Amino acid sequence: MKRSLARLLDALTHTGPGYNPPHQPRRGDDIDQWLKAQRDAAADHPEAYQAADGLLDLYRLHADTRTPLTEHVCEGRVIGDCECFEGGAR
Repeated sequence: MKRSLARLLDALTHTGPGYNPPHQPRRGDDIDQWLKAQRDAAADHPEAYQAADGLLDLYRLHADTRTPLTEHVCEGRVIGDCECFEGGAR
């Protein structure tokens, strides 16, 4: 009985042996550092720099809002800023 409850708790909380949680973006993690390095390496190429900088900004926005990379995140504050305010997330 005790073992069954422990397994049920693991299943409900997504923990326990064999569970690998999805990546949660964090400022300063390996991906953040890699994106920053790519942006800095593209300093002589404005288009590439802007693209890498935009990806870094978006990654950091996900990190700051604790939103998984598979979910929509935006900076919209009023209706019209983003389609997600118009009728559900994208």
